[in-house]
Amino acid sequence: MKKFLLAFMVILLFTSGCATKDYNNTSSPTKAGTPLNNTHTAKITEMNTLKYFIPSAVTPDGSLFGVPGSNLTFWNPKTGEIKNIGSAWSGMLSPDATKLAYTDERGLYMLDVDTGAVTSVVQNPSQGDSSLTLGLWSPDSNKFMYMYVREWSSDYFIYNIGSGEKTAYEFQNIPNFLSSPVDWLDNGLLFIVHANKSKSGKQEYRENGYRSDLMLADIDGNFKPVTSLDDGQFVLYGGTTGNNLAIFIAVWEGESKTSVGLLNIDEEKIDFLPLQEKTFMGSISPDGKFAVLITAAKGSRLSAQVSDLVSRTVICKKELAGYEPPQHFMWSEDGRTVSFGQLDDNGNGILYTANIN
Repeated sequence: MKKFLLAFMVILLFTSGCATKDYNNTSSPTKAGTPLNNTHTAKITEMNTLKYFIPSAVTPDGSLFGVPGSNLTFWNPKTGEIKNIGSAWSGMLSPDATKLAYTDERGLYMLDVDTGAVTSVVQNPSQGDSSLTLGLWSPDSNKFMYMYVREWSSDYFIYNIGSGEKTAYEFQNIPNFLSSPVDWLDNGLLFIVHANKSKSGKQEYRENGYRSDLMLADIDGNFKPVTSLDDGQFVLYGGTTGNNLAIFIAVWEGESKTSVGLLNIDEEKIDFLPLQEKTFMGSISPDGKFAVLITAAKGSRLSAQVSDLVSRTVICKKELAGYEPPQHFMWSEDGRTVSFGQLDDNGNGILYTANIN
C-alpha cells in the first residue's frame, strides 16, 4: 500500500467530533523521555461515492482509483467526474499514478494512464492449478511483481516496464509455503510467509501452517525474518513508516485475541499497544506518530479509531457502515489525513476521511 499526497478536500456531508481518551491500560507506557502529548484532536467524516466503489489509490489531481464491479474507474470527489477506462477482474495503480496493471480473462496488461496505450504482459490467466494474481509495484514504478497462486505456494515474476523483460523470482533460503507479498520498500520486498513445520520439529497437515512471520527479501530472493512468532501466532501487516524503520503489525492468535503494535526493524522488537477491543488491522502514518485502527467491541459493528502513538491515546472513534474491514488506507504526505473506503449493507460506496489537528 503506497502513500500518496491527498490533493482533495472532502465535502463534509457528515461530521463527527472526537475528544481525546486515554487507553485503559498502563502496562505499555510511553517510552522514557517522551512527554505525553494530548493536544491532538481528529474528526472522521464520510461521503457517498459510487456503487460498489472501494478506492485503493489516489492520483495527484485528487481522483480516486477503484474497480467497482468489473470497471476500472477514476472518480474525483471534488468535481464528481467519473472516468471508466475499461473492464477488468482487478487493477493496481502504480505509485506515481502513471501506469495501471490489470488482469482480465485474457491475462495481465499494463495501461499507460496518460496515453491509453496498453501492453500485454502475459496471456495466461492460469497455469495448471494456479491462477494469475496482481502483486506489488516497485517504489519507482519501474517494476511490477505478479504471481500464479496455488493452494500451498505461488510462482512469482518481476516485469520490467522499460525493457519488457520478465524474470522469475525464486525463494533462495527458505521454503515457499503459503507466502504473500505485502509491500515493496526502498530496501527490499516484504512478504508474509507461513511455516509448514513447528518450532519443535513437528510437520503435519495444518490449513494455515504452524505460524507466519514477516520477512524482508532482497531482489535475488534471499529472505531475512523480521518477526519471530511462536507457533499459533500469525502476523498481519499494517504499513511502514516513511523511513522504513518501523512497521505496524498485528499478531493474530485466534478469534479472541489480536495484539497490535509497532515493530522496530533494527531491534526486532514489537511494542504492543494496550487495546481493549478486538482489532482487525489498521495503518500507520508516514511519520509514525498516528495510526488508524479498525476495531469491534463484542456484539458491535466495526469502528475506526485514530490513535496518537506518542501519547498512547485514542483521539477519535467512529462506527462504520459496512461489515468488511477496509483494506486500503491512503495517507497524506504529512501524515495528518487518511482516507479509506467501505461498502454499506446495500453495496453503496462510502469514503471515510480522518483529519488530525
